[in-house]
Amino acid sequence: MSRTEYNELKSLNYSGAKQILVSPSHYQAWLKAEQEDTPALRFGRLVHLASLEPQVFDRTVRVMPECDRRTKEGKAIYEAFAATLRPDEECVKKDEMDKVLAVAESAQAGIEKVCGGVEGARLVEHTYTGTYEGTPIKGRPDLVVAGSERTIVLDVKTTTDASPKAFARDLYNFKYHLQAAWYCRLTGAKEFFYVAVEKEPPYAFAIYRLDEEGLELGRKLMASACLTYRECSLFGAWPSYPSEVQTISLPKWAASDSIDV
Repeated sequence: MSRTEYNELKSLNYSGAKQILVSPSHYQAWLKAEQEDTPALRFGRLVHLASLEPQVFDRTVRVMPECDRRTKEGKAIYEAFAATLRPDEECVKKDEMDKVLAVAESAQAGIEKVCGGVEGARLVEHTYTGTYEGTPIKGRPDLVVAGSERTIVLDVKTTTDASPKAFARDLYNFKYHLQAAWYCRLTGAKEFFYVAVEKEPPYAFAIYRLDEEGLELGRKLMASACLTYRECSLFGAWPSYPSEVQTISLPKWAASDSIDV
């Protein structure tokens, strides 16, 4: 299934579920908004492509000529290069290419280590669809590895800090546990692995397996998102925050924040 065909499926995915957990209104706004390809998103996308689909990366990503486009000569060099680009190709600067390949090399080392622990490992389907709590769902995991005795899902994450403490914080803040529950449900896998790779030298990586408690919390978020989606679709209403006055308290950690008088 192509990316275009996948995007056209009227189903809830992990990214949409994160939005609907903020509010149904936020989900609708996210659906209608153009997804901006920020430098961080672009870098992560290129690393994923280089580490997981290196043949596609080699075929579709090219290095720009080193020239100063502010000069007449440099502009002519770049325009001659740009004229040779196919519609499915994109170009990157040499320093960006070097960094992408360095991070991808570390990611591949982590991927090989995880896959080496799965006896009779073979890669399986990239796009998955299904139904959960009466809601059509879909997903495109980075990597699904089926073995003779176990099936696992693996996801590559680029980060500034791959240490356990820092990555656990990222896991919670970005709801990576929801992603794990989502993809395990779609694929039938029982285990979810993260290969966390740092974006700066020495491009260190760490491998983490989400525990059962994390998966269970992810399943609860998944159920909440899917039930909300089903109810909103049924009634054709996508509300935001409650309009009633609510009493609010300071976070619990604020109690330990003392002020010397």
